[in-house]
Amino acid sequence: TVVDQLLHSPHFGEKWTRHWMDLVRYAETYGHEFDYPLPHATEYRDYLIRAFNADVPYDQFIREHIAGDLIEKPRRHPQQKYNEAIIGTGFWYLHEATHAPTDVLTNEADIIDNQLDVFGKAFLGLTVACARCHDHKFDAISTADYYALSAYIQSSCRQLYPLDPGKRIEETVGKLRSLRSDFESNRSTPSEADLAKLNPAVYFAAAKDVIRATIDQPDSGQQTEEVFADFESGYGDWTITGNAFGQHPQRETLKDQQEVNGKIGEAFAGSYSGSDKLIGTLTSPAFTIKRPYINLLVGGGKRGVTVDLVFDDKVIHTATGNQREDLTAKSWDVTAHAGKVATIRLTDDSRGELGHINVDHIVFSDYPSDRQPAFPVPNENAIRDAAENLDLDAQRLRRWIDLLVQAKPNPASDDPAEILSAMIQNNDVAKPLSRHLESRKQVREGYAADNHLFVDFRGDALPAGWTTSGFAFQMVDNGDDVESFVPIANQPRPVADTVDSAVFGRRAAGILRSPTFEIATKNIHFYMRSTANAKIRVIIDNYQMTGANALLFRQTELTGGATDTKGRWVWKSLTGDLRKYVGHRAYLEIVDDSDAAIAIDQIWFSDSSSPPPVTRPWVPELVHGPDGLHQVWKQSLADYRQRKRNDFIDWLIDKDLLAISDLAPGTESVLNRATELAAGLPSPKYVLAMAQGTAENANIYVRGSAAALGDEVPPRNLEALGGETLSRLELADRIASRDNPLTARVIVNRLWHHVFGRGIVPSVDDFGPQGQIPTHPELLDHLATDFMSNGWSIKKALRQMVLSQTYNQASVPSDANDDEFIATADPTNAFLHRMRIRRLPAESIRDAILAVSKRLDPKPFGPSIPTHRNEFMTGRGARGSGPLDGAGRRSVYLSIYRNFLNPFMLAFDMPSPFGPKGDRSNSNVPAQALTLMNDPFVLEQSKHWADRVMASGVDDPRARIAQMVREAHTVSPSDQELDRMVAFLQQHPDLGTNDLQVWTDIAHALLNRKPFYFLR
Repeated sequence: TVVDQLLHSPHFGEKWTRHWMDLVRYAETYGHEFDYPLPHATEYRDYLIRAFNADVPYDQFIREHIAGDLIEKPRRHPQQKYNEAIIGTGFWYLHEATHAPTDVLTNEADIIDNQLDVFGKAFLGLTVACARCHDHKFDAISTADYYALSAYIQSSCRQLYPLDPGKRIEETVGKLRSLRSDFESNRSTPSEADLAKLNPAVYFAAAKDVIRATIDQPDSGQQTEEVFADFESGYGDWTITGNAFGQHPQRETLKDQQEVNGKIGEAFAGSYSGSDKLIGTLTSPAFTIKRPYINLLVGGGKRGVTVDLVFDDKVIHTATGNQREDLTAKSWDVTAHAGKVATIRLTDDSRGELGHINVDHIVFSDYPSDRQPAFPVPNENAIRDAAENLDLDAQRLRRWIDLLVQAKPNPASDDPAEILSAMIQNNDVAKPLSRHLESRKQVREGYAADNHLFVDFRGDALPAGWTTSGFAFQMVDNGDDVESFVPIANQPRPVADTVDSAVFGRRAAGILRSPTFEIATKNIHFYMRSTANAKIRVIIDNYQMTGANALLFRQTELTGGATDTKGRWVWKSLTGDLRKYVGHRAYLEIVDDSDAAIAIDQIWFSDSSSPPPVTRPWVPELVHGPDGLHQVWKQSLADYRQRKRNDFIDWLIDKDLLAISDLAPGTESVLNRATELAAGLPSPKYVLAMAQGTAENANIYVRGSAAALGDEVPPRNLEALGGETLSRLELADRIASRDNPLTARVIVNRLWHHVFGRGIVPSVDDFGPQGQIPTHPELLDHLATDFMSNGWSIKKALRQMVLSQTYNQASVPSDANDDEFIATADPTNAFLHRMRIRRLPAESIRDAILAVSKRLDPKPFGPSIPTHRNEFMTGRGARGSGPLDGAGRRSVYLSIYRNFLNPFMLAFDMPSPFGPKGDRSNSNVPAQALTLMNDPFVLEQSKHWADRVMASGVDDPRARIAQMVREAHTVSPSDQELDRMVAFLQQHPDLGTNDLQVWTDIAHALLNRKPFYFLR
């Protein structure tokens, strides 16, 4: 039947998704002042479409919405096999949001109010949110009930969950895990002679001798840098445009300019000429990149003034001053661009304060500015000769020398490289190192007494309360397994007693979350190793907007490169505004979502701005000089033979002084396979979802005020529905139970409302005493019972309704009915003595216009089409305007920006997405007629329709008009209607019957007639 065809249409889900989106206040931005984007909202929309098309049982649909993240065997995507159920939980977080709230706890309370309003109305038809400040005036819902439900939300957290399309990530990770057995079966034990050749003490002694020889004869050292430009002799071959840089370099501080410090020599390139009004560029001659670093000194402003490395017309690196005249060192790592031809361009495009730039001493170097050699660098001949004489690996010896010359010599250091470098200058480091170690020991003991170690990640499982999403974060155990994970080339080796996001390679993605804690200190210190694109956040009272705007939450997250440790283990801290939130609930979120790598060793809570000292366990042996290094090596080999992880071996491998294949010959092919698999690890697909946090009770807020705490209540169901203390998944089961008196009645009433234009209970979102009484209570009970008996099938319920005799009534009164009786018994048609006349919803009107113009694109799913903004849609947060016709996509695929809602859709009562709306307004106002008359979209589509009809090959005007009426109104026109329209054509003899404007007017008129947008 036609009904079955429509139920099985792929567009069925699009229609019913739009109804559900009204209930969950679906939007793609947060609203408020800047209308920040709401991440991955469209994935929830597409999930709804798939769910309605697949006729997912409604009880399952409820479970997925309330607790889809907790379902043990979740429903999976039919083709891509990823977890579908968890996407349903995204509805909780489609709320409006405020950036920089002055009272973050009240902000959380307001959001929970909105979340419970949606939850209560959507699933139960109850106005739960009315009990926030006091017991519900009419329903059997107490304030304790309200806060018991809010405890479920407080015990959960928002996450951007990484899905695994096609289970390709899981498959690749499985292969990487399985390589562990291949590694063991392929490995062999190196001989004692081979191990002797690896002895770090021997390599250190050789490196020290070669470096000392070079110190004694500095002219024999390797040239490590070349000066490209110091501007002492003018600009030379540099190209000047504009007049900001003048014709000559600047040689002194000018009038009204602050003192310029930090330059080398006298001259530097500067764009200040007594004022900042001039603009221009200064471009170097082309050069070939030969060394791994470009170092330079830069001062001046930050906005509109840059020095850039350019090739192929693309800016690869850029640097600016620090809003002061002083020149400071900058470095560009250009290792990946070796052999390419580039230029350096200075740009001054600013006329504002400090709108100029100072640049000096551009150098091509083997080392970055912050790691310049402490000693002359030996040349390759000296290194090769020393290696041959001692039967050592020349490349390994070179790496030892590079490590030692780049380290800052310091015998009183925690860095082994700095201590070893100090031995080159002084054979006796025992006394200063011993004093330093004793001092650090005392500080460490005192620190542990005065501060709180939150976690140290020891053991083979995550500490209690810590959770992960995705595959990235893994515990690296210090057990009896020397290689818990097969190492991946070109990234740091996992270190024992840490949690690491890159044991399966940098492409692995995931989230690590802490249990909830009360902020009791001003600082949180992390001992960590990380790349620049990882993130660490402290989520305070579930506030999630710091990523969009950190105002009032400065330094409560490490993002935007702040996590970068440049490959070293260092301390990083959250501080700043954190002190404002002492006493608030919070949890930590560590995120690897963009080709990052982050490992955490320990986290401390402290009022001290200084973290505790960390000393590697083998460093004390270095008080014995090179002999101590030999003893550490012997002990490390003993540990390795027993399959124990060893920090010294970890350090050697991390510094590229030792390779896994040196200790495990025969494993090269396995290591290469692991690196290949890790490089091919697919990227995840992210969705907005809920995650289980630390279970906690909620305080009743007296009169709704977060500042007035009342009694605690545990997370539980409403008293009227049993009041049991339940987990969130158990709550979902209770809501979706056949024994729940509301759930099935509420949903079948919604279906009836959308089919017949009014619910059996007209107040579809309120089944309480303030709601309207049902017109047919027995029918409602029958439909609900039948709905559950039919497997909670929405499609079966709809089929039953639209095939009913009631649905098939005409919209005009039947001649068989007595008018006087009807006027008395059913004057408002509440009892459906005829079918209601209904206007199409906004989306259907727009889609119908596109359908008759043949511009409707039926493609399902995908990104939303940005809202087309007219000249009146201005303000903060405005985005680029989308096409007028929305690229022809169905209205369900148009973006919904809270601050920039589509005016055409609003005119026809699409609700503003700020709260649940199960029953749209159904207005009939002049603005709607004016919209159809004047909206540019309607005019454009009328023209497209007319153009198509004129090209269709139907030349007879009457036949052409009849075709258009059938397309627009689905009926053939009467002779009288045809005569009127032909007469309209004849009123324009000067334009003729084939003029596009005339037929556009006819098309426009047909779109404005009631039969086009009303159902009878």
